[in-house]
Amino acid sequence: MPDLLLHGGRAWDGLADTAEQRPVAVTGGVLARPAEDAARGIDITGCTIIPGLIEGHTHLCWNAAPDWRQVYDAEDDAARLLRMAGNARSMLAAGITTVRDLGAPTHLAVALRDAIRNGVVEGPDLLVAGAPVTVTGGHCWFLGGEADGELGVRVAVRERVRAGVDWIKVMASGGNMTPDTNVYAPQYTVDELRALVEEAHRLDRRVAAHAHGAEGIRAAVEAGVDMVEHCSFQTPEGHAKDDIVIAEIARKGIIVSPTVSVGFARWEGTERWERRSEVVRALFAAGARVLMSTDSGIPNNPHAALGGALAVMARLAGLAPIKALRLATSTSATLLGLLDRGTLEQGRRADLLVVEGDPLEDLGALDRVRLVVAGGRVLSPG
Repeated sequence: MPDLLLHGGRAWDGLADTAEQRPVAVTGGVLARPAEDAARGIDITGCTIIPGLIEGHTHLCWNAAPDWRQVYDAEDDAARLLRMAGNARSMLAAGITTVRDLGAPTHLAVALRDAIRNGVVEGPDLLVAGAPVTVTGGHCWFLGGEADGELGVRVAVRERVRAGVDWIKVMASGGNMTPDTNVYAPQYTVDELRALVEEAHRLDRRVAAHAHGAEGIRAAVEAGVDMVEHCSFQTPEGHAKDDIVIAEIARKGIIVSPTVSVGFARWEGTERWERRSEVVRALFAAGARVLMSTDSGIPNNPHAALGGALAVMARLAGLAPIKALRLATSTSATLLGLLDRGTLEQGRRADLLVVEGDPLEDLGALDRVRLVVAGGRVLSPG
């Protein structure tokens, strides 16, 4: 008999255009063939089973509130790690079973990832980058990732690999959350970024580049990063897509992580919304590889709000709900190299979200969580 059997509801495999009425079984932490007696197990009539959601960009060490910096600076490592664990647990409770943390003190991020995998604490499976590589005084310097020059960034990559990170994060432009940095200008030269990418690839790590400003995006793309975070093409005049750079992103197969959050909804109907919409739609039209991400943890961007952000993404990009849902399941799994999850195929990791209703038609169903399974383990209540 399977360890877990869900029956009476519909299942969407993460790929198909529709869901089907069928049971889903779990044995030994992976999806298995349902037993003949499908009447035994948990009855989920009226619900839909989908693959666990994947969040491509979060910051577990921040509190998602306007006072994030004061709170972060006031905490010691123990308090920060407890906050990170609590935020991770809240994300899992929302059905987010895989999370890529792209900015936290390196030792804390690695410790939490390993604690979750060893069953010490409950949370989503984590991929971590640790402290982003940034210039002295650059964006998020306070996370501990300052490095200058081609040799400096190579050393920074080696330090993170030694610590055990999964990805390398680099700040290719300044950021809105760090005073006295320039969002519109590159933080590193192309040669510096190229050295970082070369070192990361030599050590079998991929590079995600924070880049809001158009010039920072151009530098990151020219240097050959694997993924561009935000990719908002900001200029002093607003968001202004660059079709030549977008075409180059698509040609090189660079992944785009657009960090669309629930907070974007407050701009809907404004020029800012329309310009950002033009950028995102142009990326899709060019054939760029796009995954779902929200930058959760920054002010007014709750960690567990990926479901709501998918609805915003659908409107921003002009996507049907099912296409938006793929971005946070099978597509994200493929682009992040997580080929053991993202669909409901037999033998895949048993990461499941059971919601009331039909999220393929109504993404609001993602807020009606009935059950979460992570690596075959049913999430304990509370």
